[in-house]
Amino acid sequence: MRFGLALALGTTSLVLLAATGCGSDDPATDPRGDRSGEISQLERQKQRLEKQIRAQEKIDAAAAEKKTVEVGGDTEVNSIIARLPGQAGLVAGPPGSGGPDFGGGSLKTGVAWSTIKVPIAERVLEDAGGPNRITPAQADEITRAITLSDNDAAASLFAGLEAEHGGLQGATGAVNEMLLHAGDRETSVSAIGRDGFSTYGQTEWSLANQFKYMAALAGGCIGDAASRSYLLGQMASVGGSDTFGLGAAGFPAKWKGGWGPGTDGRYLVRQMGVMEVNGKPVVVAMAAIPDDGTFETGMSMLSDLARSTASRLADSISGPTGC
Repeated sequence: MRFGLALALGTTSLVLLAATGCGSDDPATDPRGDRSGEISQLERQKQRLEKQIRAQEKIDAAAAEKKTVEVGGDTEVNSIIARLPGQAGLVAGPPGSGGPDFGGGSLKTGVAWSTIKVPIAERVLEDAGGPNRITPAQADEITRAITLSDNDAAASLFAGLEAEHGGLQGATGAVNEMLLHAGDRETSVSAIGRDGFSTYGQTEWSLANQFKYMAALAGGCIGDAASRSYLLGQMASVGGSDTFGLGAAGFPAKWKGGWGPGTDGRYLVRQMGVMEVNGKPVVVAMAAIPDDGTFETGMSMLSDLARSTASRLADSISGPTGC
């Protein structure tokens, strides 16, 4: 009797399992219903988005071509800059003395601000005979001037150069020699300040010449090996308010930034440095003046530029060129 009941229950379960199972191909019995309309709608949305993207790409390409005619440079760089909320410029290439591979944007030059602290530190190292011969105070000031962009530390370093080289003009000329060693015969380190800002910080330093200096430093073309290693090590330890741009691109980098308000109150934000993108060194000099004039937007613009350089330009950067 129990066997018969179990058999009957088993048969019933099999019938129910067959009926309810794991779903059905028949929309009439599928609890989810007919989804073909929903899928068609999603497909149409996808097609509309793809069409919009293609249209935007054409607009961006046309804008980049127009900008290239106006300001020169490379269309790819101008297409990157065209999306940014303000003026910007970029020069990128390999370490060494071979020159850049890419450049573009309407912003070609600007005040050096704190980026000039690197050649100041280089001059201090050269005068001392290398990093092993600087004083503990100089070592601390170089670290603070480069890693934290400490203005008082840089002023103390420059005051030491004034004492060593016979005053303001002598110190200015001594720093200028560091740029000359890198092949920059156009830049003249400023001896005139503005609104309480340092004299040397007001140096007009084009992106092309700043790239030349950074490429020479990263490529081993200036100074002695110990001093280069020391400076680049400091630039690899930048922190504080300087961690944007190359410091936010997601790749190992050595850099120094500078920023400050122009006579119109709008901020110029700039950086120079070298980043390792999948094992390839990419030297960058870049700057931005945002439409809203703020330091925060300028930082964001340089971060976007650095990430775009890594993702869109790095593969086309040539290898180190030598000196």
